[in-house]
Amino acid sequence: MKVAVDARPLLAKETSGIPEYVGFLIDALTTAHPEVEWQLFYSSWREKPWQWEWLGERPNVSWFPLKCPNKLINAAAWLIDQPKLDKYCPADLWLLPHFNFTPLSGKTPAVLTIHDLSFLRQPEFFSWRRRFWHASLHLSRLVNLAKKIVTISESTKRDIIELLGVPEDKITVIYSAVARQFQPLARDDQQLIDCHYKYNLPQRFILSLATCEPRKNLVSVIEAYNLLRRRRTNYDDCQLIIVGGHGWRQGLARKVWQGSPYRENIRWLGYLPAEDLPALCNLASVVVYPSFYEGFGLPVLEAMSCGRPVITSAVTALPEVGDGAALLIDPADVNALARSIEQVLANEELAKELSRQGLKWAQQFSWEKTAQEYWQILAG
Repeated sequence: MKVAVDARPLLAKETSGIPEYVGFLIDALTTAHPEVEWQLFYSSWREKPWQWEWLGERPNVSWFPLKCPNKLINAAAWLIDQPKLDKYCPADLWLLPHFNFTPLSGKTPAVLTIHDLSFLRQPEFFSWRRRFWHASLHLSRLVNLAKKIVTISESTKRDIIELLGVPEDKITVIYSAVARQFQPLARDDQQLIDCHYKYNLPQRFILSLATCEPRKNLVSVIEAYNLLRRRRTNYDDCQLIIVGGHGWRQGLARKVWQGSPYRENIRWLGYLPAEDLPALCNLASVVVYPSFYEGFGLPVLEAMSCGRPVITSAVTALPEVGDGAALLIDPADVNALARSIEQVLANEELAKELSRQGLKWAQQFSWEKTAQEYWQILAG
């Protein structure tokens, strides 16, 4: 059997989010099924997926490049629905682990993964350029061509049925997983010591893992920290650490930060190397993720996998990921977020219980399990 995988997301410079999902999924599938010939398709004039190049070293895996700028492929797909990628890269099946400009003939079976429909459900959180890009995808055409749709939460499944009109029996929910490096570390572990000194971290800190954009709700995180500090003087030593890349309209959160009387204790570390995140999670007193919309919410599972207490939103897919092991709040209620943070910081027993329940829940997720469920769809 020969399976072609649209591996173009692996060209991204940042390895978090969709690129990480695609890379780990390919790794798990190709490891579990050495009897299958896997062709990893990508299009680029110069770039190669260097960070994932090692996948091609496996005897059952080969890279299948199209020496053409990806923007040109996108334009041709949008204007004339060409080139038919399944004709250029023939296979028994095409796996599309993220929707893209992917012109297909319809003669080769395809399995499409939809991570979320936030651009349809809440378009106000996207720039006009991103809205235009999503509209140009002709997602409904791709959905109709696919024999099966995979999504990563029941919440997104409901959105796909409602917003795209896809029959329920065509959709399968397969949960994501996190890298194996996200696990509890002993307090004297060298990784923790190195991370502590590398980023000059305090003994207590609130951790936010999110791209700086309106949908991630960093404004509420900063405002909740302001409330916490105003109410209690015994949190003077507790900083707010914000980790994540720059996004659209990041100036909104920056403006709130600049107006905070506690801004010296609110630190922006920006986008960090993936290898530093497990140690950072382990060192945090509490991880907050009050996003307005998520197809899954990977930072929640990453923090739980490290045995840290989590506060997240009671909307979209986040209650699924938290599943009773996280404190859930209304993302629009800053007071509720501040109260929840204070509860965790002030109540050691609550923090320990959340950590224990979160770690127990997170152990049910693995890339091996995700790949096994994918294979049932691919081989079916």
